[in-house]
Amino acid sequence: MGFDIYNLVENDEIECKESLGGLPKDLWETYSAFANTNGGTLFLGIKERAGKFLITGVSDEENIIKDLWDNLNNPKKVSANILNNNLIEILTVEGVKVIKINVPKADRKARPVYIGENPFNESKHLGTFRRNYSGDYKCSREEVKRMLADQLDESQDSLILDGFDLSDLNKDTINSFRNRLRAIKPNHPWIALDDKAFLYKLGAYDKDRKSGKEGITAAGLLMFGEERTITDEFPKYFLDYREKISEEVRWDYRLISSEGTWSGNIFDFYFKIVNKITDNLNVPFRIVNGIRKEDTRVHEAVREALANSLIHADYRLPRGIVIEKGKTYFKFSNPGNLRITREEALKGGISDPRNESIFKMFNLLGIGERAGSGLENIQLAWKEQEWLAPDLEELYDPDRIILILRTISMLPEQSILLLKSVLKNKYNELSREEVMALVAADQEEYVTNNRLQQLLDTHAMNSNKILASLVDKGYLEADGIGRGTKYYLTEIFKNIDRNSESCNNNDIGLSRDEQLIFDYIVKNKFITNSLARNELKLSKTTASRIFNKLIDKDKIIRIGSGSQIKYIISGNS
Repeated sequence: MGFDIYNLVENDEIECKESLGGLPKDLWETYSAFANTNGGTLFLGIKERAGKFLITGVSDEENIIKDLWDNLNNPKKVSANILNNNLIEILTVEGVKVIKINVPKADRKARPVYIGENPFNESKHLGTFRRNYSGDYKCSREEVKRMLADQLDESQDSLILDGFDLSDLNKDTINSFRNRLRAIKPNHPWIALDDKAFLYKLGAYDKDRKSGKEGITAAGLLMFGEERTITDEFPKYFLDYREKISEEVRWDYRLISSEGTWSGNIFDFYFKIVNKITDNLNVPFRIVNGIRKEDTRVHEAVREALANSLIHADYRLPRGIVIEKGKTYFKFSNPGNLRITREEALKGGISDPRNESIFKMFNLLGIGERAGSGLENIQLAWKEQEWLAPDLEELYDPDRIILILRTISMLPEQSILLLKSVLKNKYNELSREEVMALVAADQEEYVTNNRLQQLLDTHAMNSNKILASLVDKGYLEADGIGRGTKYYLTEIFKNIDRNSESCNNNDIGLSRDEQLIFDYIVKNKFITNSLARNELKLSKTTASRIFNKLIDKDKIIRIGSGSQIKYIISGNS
């Protein structure tokens, strides 16, 4: 049946449980966590210990499955049954029975899926759970409340706000919207309407026919309001755009919603940065009907990613929207979670915006894909350029979506030269998938099972097989156990002169990150842990590891103590 335990790995989408005594009691926490996160596969009859797996089997598989169905259909046990017969299999592995349960991500109208009769239950084994790299965790009250809010059919941004009126909106922004609509649709009937009627058509102003209540909506305030007024209703609201191109300054350019020199609303934010973020894109122009087109699919993809961050954000959550543009990447980070699965979001075709009215307003101006194909279009643009696949990550507590678009070749010459220089003839024995894993570890500091799945468009067990093979060959080293494992290039890749004819670097015996720190010290005389994190964007653990290696290689020395520690060039370098 093709099941290979040696390619199994526990991660955020796979869990193994020993089940000799029947249905495991902690199964329900994982069921709730998978349903409320991104789904996953549960194996009963396999024991995991320190990253190793042992087939223990189940003693009475039919009775266990009956017990499972009985509990699933008992509302006092669990809030929703999201399984069907096709999602449960009985496997025979090494002569014993194992039960495989595929738990899908629950529809947002069913979330939260919780244990017992109260989603807020604070008891250890009851209530609502989610999944992260460290396993199943208990959701905070705020997380549960956000899931309950997402259940509603009514869009969150259509709410008529108490205590706000048309005077709270920015007249210049309304006129700007009207002018942009006129430019692309000069005969549109809404253009001639007065402001109140115009905003009503847009969904920025509304009236409840049952209660008679009328006023501006959440969408209207976010799109057309003033920052100070917006924060009266959305205290955590914050917009931040950053450019980091040169090495000399922390930010080459920064725009934030609270600076007071402009309205601070999301409409003006989009148009203030949309041209800056796509400026200087190193992408060949297109010829369409004999006419040169500077605007490429990559430009469209970056604009789409920016619009998505604004359209799908949950503006009541902390940390706001942060957009970053670097030399070789774009990073879009917004509060909120995916209302569909990660796979559905990447494949496109399904549209479920959190802010339907904001979506419609942007869409009226030709911004934002109506059919949920935004991420699909972004992936297509990146594939055409043969750049590394987009990296979509979903974080929890607080909910956050991060999309990183790297303008780096899928197989960059520098990384390939490194691999060939180290591995010699053995390079030709690597599969394309193995090369991709090694390149990702070189370009992105490390690679994980989840990241390799995105790069190769494959499943967890196949990506783990690739990673395990590279560890066995001595090309990758694993840091961590189970779900949180990171895979780094081994030492054999870190004693290579990338500036030689066979490999392109600056100093003999230094890896890319070691060279990065070494060059920083040469230029600035010293470096600290804080500078490595803030200036070079290295994690505390990574920086510490590299400092120790440079000290071992007699390239740098440590001076000072405690918070005053500095690293300077060794007298022998």
